[in-house]
Amino acid sequence: MAKHSRSPSSNKTGLCRGAKAKRACVAAKPPPSALAMATTSSSWPVKRARGARRRPRRLPVSKRSWAALDYGLAGVIAERELADDVSDYMSFRAVCHEWRRGTEDAPGQPLGCLLDRRFHPRRWIMLREAKPPRGPDRHRRRFLNVVQTELPGLNGHHLLGATVEGLLVLLDKSTYVVRVLSPVTRQLAELPSLDPLLPTETRKTISEYEHAYALKVTGVGLAGDSTIALCFYDPKMLVVARPGDARWTLVDGDRWFYTAMSFQGRFYCVSFHDKAVMALDLDAATANQPPRLVVAAKLTFWVSLMRRDTVHLVESDGRLLLLRRALSFREELDCHIRSYEVFAVDLAAKETVPVGGGLGGRAVFLGKTRALSVSPLVFTSIRPDRVYPAADIREKRDYGVGSYSLLDGSVERCKVRMGATTDEFDGGWERPCGICDYLSWYVSGKCSWLWIQEI
Repeated sequence: MAKHSRSPSSNKTGLCRGAKAKRACVAAKPPPSALAMATTSSSWPVKRARGARRRPRRLPVSKRSWAALDYGLAGVIAERELADDVSDYMSFRAVCHEWRRGTEDAPGQPLGCLLDRRFHPRRWIMLREAKPPRGPDRHRRRFLNVVQTELPGLNGHHLLGATVEGLLVLLDKSTYVVRVLSPVTRQLAELPSLDPLLPTETRKTISEYEHAYALKVTGVGLAGDSTIALCFYDPKMLVVARPGDARWTLVDGDRWFYTAMSFQGRFYCVSFHDKAVMALDLDAATANQPPRLVVAAKLTFWVSLMRRDTVHLVESDGRLLLLRRALSFREELDCHIRSYEVFAVDLAAKETVPVGGGLGGRAVFLGKTRALSVSPLVFTSIRPDRVYPAADIREKRDYGVGSYSLLDGSVERCKVRMGATTDEFDGGWERPCGICDYLSWYVSGKCSWLWIQEI
């Protein structure tokens, strides 16, 4: 894992490339003392004539090529960096003034950079800390790829969630104003306050147990080029807003949505009442009608609320998938745990289709309201075609299920277990065992009651 940051000085991956290039840019310019001698010495004509008879001094090819990047070539390199990762693009622009002049600034209008897909911090997730740091590093948070960056914008805010593009959705604890933050560019966009929408019971719970317990978020995401959608299951509501709006628009306040996320610029959620994957339709808003939910795909399988079946949306390798989690008895474990099935959301046929053969070689880390698809080619310790339950999933918490194979139904045990609420075990997740623990912790959203033991 490589560390990235806004400045090349702290970027181990970009240090060799960025620092050498910066030294080359500096080396290509005459030192100030030489310029002073050239303009003040009275013997300059003689020295010039003497120098004309010598072979002109030339920079090494590597330095000359780095220093001579014109606007066109610098722009081509910057575009390739931006296509891969906005962090690499920011590091490239930080090398020298000439390279910044030859590249494009992030859009500065409200939510401009945030909603420009080129500047999204792809493949970045913020790691949850059991105990946030104190002192001068209190604003520092860890990210996977991995990133360490200062985020003073987190002060006084509660994290509602992160979009699939990597944007952080924050709630001001005092005013309930929602803000969207890019952890890489640090640009912040402000949305309306949720205060008028919060019922009295929710306010009372917030005052007694804080925001994390009172506000249960199903999903957050982009619902268009300039629209943010927030889906809660406590209190039940789906709302949307754009920068500059005076208030949030309530799309639905009656139905309960178990899972919600954005996919390819559209916001989706699953309604047990409608037995369908629903999509947020913003076209109605152009005709002076409020946004509404429309059926995107009917569920072709049975979901038993009596047995507490659950479904989970996840984007995997460009496809929108739906995982069904149902209760089944396992003789080898002598207990009831969950089994998993995978369905593809066919938006053209408007139905869910069973997927055979697992996840196409990928793995899914699954929490109650979050899911993350990962390729084992990135982390070799992750096994393909397996579901890794997070710390908030009961089979991991109570029975030590580390992963479930979608190919043969086998269960792999784990070392991570949920523990008591005592301080003795509270710090167990500050240094997890490995990447699987980090990703499981990310999708769970929990920050305590965990220790590590042998099963």
